[in-house]
Amino acid sequence: MFNKLWKCLLIVSIALCLSGCGNGETADGKDVTVIRVAFNQNEQHPQYLAMKELGEKFEEATNGRYTMTIYPNGVLGEQGAMAEFIRTGALQMAIVPCSVPEGYDKDFAIVGTPFLYDGIDHMEKVVENGVFDELFHSTRKYKFEVLTVYTAGERNVYAKKAVNSAADLKGMIIRVNDSPTYIEMVRLMGGSGTTMAQSEVYSALQQGVIDAAENSELVYDDFAHYEVAPYYVYTKHIVHPDVVLASTEFLDSMSPEDREIFDRLVLESTVTEFETFKEKVAEKHDIITEKGTQFCYPDVEEFRALCQPLLDSVANQSDVTRKIYDDIVALREEK
Repeated sequence: MFNKLWKCLLIVSIALCLSGCGNGETADGKDVTVIRVAFNQNEQHPQYLAMKELGEKFEEATNGRYTMTIYPNGVLGEQGAMAEFIRTGALQMAIVPCSVPEGYDKDFAIVGTPFLYDGIDHMEKVVENGVFDELFHSTRKYKFEVLTVYTAGERNVYAKKAVNSAADLKGMIIRVNDSPTYIEMVRLMGGSGTTMAQSEVYSALQQGVIDAAENSELVYDDFAHYEVAPYYVYTKHIVHPDVVLASTEFLDSMSPEDREIFDRLVLESTVTEFETFKEKVAEKHDIITEKGTQFCYPDVEEFRALCQPLLDSVANQSDVTRKIYDDIVALREEK
């Protein structure tokens, strides 16, 4: 009860702070609308860089009538609360995990389903082809709209031993995010999923409490997990989607001309974010190679087949998710 009350008070206090940071005027007296964006990563992250570029381009295109302020490093609080700030109009935009809109509409589970994508390029093609557009526009009834997907990269297994097939995962204890979907995914892959804080993973690997973990090359290097799990295994089980939310109050306040510019720049920022993230992954791959990492390339189709029951359960939630799934598979098969 206390935690719930504390959370409510935190939301109210941040909302009051944001609402107090009012809009202003340009030097020639024109009104300036400040676009406030919440983000939980640092200023070097590809998602931050893409959003910053979007803000700068929109400010230039509108002759300074719009300006953007990004609040990085989670300074506005936990990500689940950001949608509520947006719904009240206290915040204009946020970059959040797909689980946030999923809290309002379970069909969003399809966007980040395990083994749905072949890789980052496949996800980028899905976004560019507008596969999620209908689902994203449907959230307007919640007073926010999902504008686009920014990738957070592929998640792969890394382990204390080589993994070249599903048989090699049998019996292994693998740290995953605190998600029933992830736990079930690892079970179907042949291992046993367990949850723990990211800060505990290094010592758990070192002490043999777990046999493996899973994440991107960025996390693998940043937390020095190559020291205790020297095998990086390209299972490609998740291509992680984050989404950009925007307040419908903010979007509807724009003129048709400004909204057209804004939407175009959102798409441009999506391309920027995907390309920047891929460059970052390539850099990290070179770094962890130099640090002695051994790479394994098992047959991803073997793992996908094992996890097909999980894919089917999410795809068959509704007519919307079934169509999205079929469209994504079609783009995967399209060469």
